[in-house]
Amino acid sequence: MIKKHLEEHAPKGCTVKVSLQDTGNPFLTPIDSPMIQKAAEAYQNVYGKAPVYKREGGSIPIVSDFSQSLNAPVVLMGFGLPDENLHAPNEHFNLENFDKGILTICSFLELLKK
Repeated sequence: MIKKHLEEHAPKGCTVKVSLQDTGNPFLTPIDSPMIQKAAEAYQNVYGKAPVYKREGGSIPIVSDFSQSLNAPVVLMGFGLPDENLHAPNEHFNLENFDKGILTICSFLELLKK
């Protein structure tokens, strides 16, 4: 669909060449999943505020494979902020979020025992 759209909207005199490089199945863990709710509780425990759910694209093809092969929920927990320029030449990671990220994951693992 993307290839077709680009071809249909290419400026006059331009050609479009689209090559498939990597593929991966889409994946989404529902917000109401018990595992996501435990992750949200862990964020609340450490940051003192409820998390904001954002649907963002990414490419971690193995996530869908894990979910299907293991028949288990997958939870992706992020700790970087938008101004940290993930994967950019000037990428950085705030040490406070590094520390709080560790505490959040520990809280999440503790919540899984309940």
